[in-house]
Amino acid sequence: MNKIFKRSFITLSATVALVVGCKKSFLETSNPNQLTEDKFWKNEADVKSAIASVYSPMRLPLSGYFGAFRGYQDINALGDDVLTIPGGEPSTIQVANFINDAKNGDTQDIFAKLYSAIYRANLVIENADKAGMDEALTRSYQAEAKFLRGLSFFLLASNFGDVPLKTSVAQSSDDAFLPASPEAEIYQQAIADFDASAADLPVSRPDADKGRVTQGAALAFLGKAYLYTKDYANAEVALGKLLTAPFSYELISNYEDNFTDKTEFNSESVLEWVYGPFNSQYSPWNEESGGNAMYNYRPQLTGSPASGGWFKYIPSQFLAKEFKKELRPGGSDTKFDKRMYATLMWKYSDFGETDATWYDDKSFDELWAAASTSIDRFEPVYKDFSEGKFLNKKFTSAWRNVGGADNYWSAVPSTANVEVMRFAEVLLLHAEAALMNSHSDAALTDINRIRQRAGLTAKTAADFPTTADLMKELQHQKLLELYFEQNRWNDLKRWYPTAAELKAYMAGNLKQGADKIEAKHYIFPIPAAELQTNNKLSQNALWK
Repeated sequence: MNKIFKRSFITLSATVALVVGCKKSFLETSNPNQLTEDKFWKNEADVKSAIASVYSPMRLPLSGYFGAFRGYQDINALGDDVLTIPGGEPSTIQVANFINDAKNGDTQDIFAKLYSAIYRANLVIENADKAGMDEALTRSYQAEAKFLRGLSFFLLASNFGDVPLKTSVAQSSDDAFLPASPEAEIYQQAIADFDASAADLPVSRPDADKGRVTQGAALAFLGKAYLYTKDYANAEVALGKLLTAPFSYELISNYEDNFTDKTEFNSESVLEWVYGPFNSQYSPWNEESGGNAMYNYRPQLTGSPASGGWFKYIPSQFLAKEFKKELRPGGSDTKFDKRMYATLMWKYSDFGETDATWYDDKSFDELWAAASTSIDRFEPVYKDFSEGKFLNKKFTSAWRNVGGADNYWSAVPSTANVEVMRFAEVLLLHAEAALMNSHSDAALTDINRIRQRAGLTAKTAADFPTTADLMKELQHQKLLELYFEQNRWNDLKRWYPTAAELKAYMAGNLKQGADKIEAKHYIFPIPAAELQTNNKLSQNALWK
């Protein structure tokens, strides 16, 4: 894969932060709160550096919605497919157990990072036409900024509900702070941004620009936003466009290759954040400084102690049960769903197969023994491994089979990109929209593509007598396909729209903290720090 764009993200983000990040710099010769527009926005290089800075808050290795130490932890911890190890960071434990409040540091960080991206996107949208580029190129940069702004609003709406709608750069302290707009309006802004950006983004990018958003990403998130707002007709149309020319997305043959550095920007990739071996691997904490490391730190958080990981999660017994529900046909090269071997580690001989090893030939017994002290922190109800003992493999570096591979102090820290949108998710979103529009045949076609890649046989309409039966299959496949990809919680909220329904379902799956679920937990509270800063903003009604 091309590494140039990875490096440009670092250098350009650091450079433009001096101009658009309101930080102290030698450019600030008078009022430090005013942009030096007379020295910026002069050419395409300026605009390109500015657009790189818009990506930065969402793709920082540790912080923000997709960062390994914030959104990746917290959004995944809300689901019933994973258990969060007790004794870790208090903020994450609070979220996982539904005892978080407005002072939670993780949700505050997510909220702030998304608004940082919005602010920077607005700067590009309002100033790109000053750089003297031709009209088409200017629109392309503005479309890129609109997509990233739309993505930020989409994530804010789906996770925080009513929030301020900031679509322009504040010109005074009076308009710097806004009251919250209804969640529906935030979604509509995201939809408008995705729709507008799709018109001017390219279908593909040259190698040097891989990682920048494309028309396909805009349509995928447009369809996802329509689905979240129950506009199923438009969702099916938007997502359906990705199934035909000029797009050529396709599921890759080996599911696991989506989560390694082997085949980045493959045919399944719709949008991925770019990471690489830049700067010291030991300095991921410096946020947007020029020396910030740009490795992928998810293996450090997810991996077993035997591999140098911090071991913050264990797959739930519910997930294991779901994976074991359907065996592959007789004569297949594996007993279980192919995805299971890429997602989990277990002692194969416990289920009649030949044992495997990981991390320089460590057995599963060795991995489990190294993790047992942490596992013992769970309450007894979570230590009844009736489905068997399982550890996470997905998003670790176990696929390398190198000792200590999950440790970012090791010789081989991860440089794998992070998939934000895969074609597999597009298919499952399209299937859900089609099913809600009574297009069961189209939904089944999508689901069968997912099933067959997993080594399972295709189903027929006769296998699903009712729409509800097909919906259960869709939900089952989405659980297995998108495990640990920050989707499960928002899916559950959509499928179980009342707190009573969701609480009962989650309790049945032994989700941590399920007994504490209330209607307010469908969103995060507006962070206390934001309320203290913005006197026009009040707490979401459910959290008052």
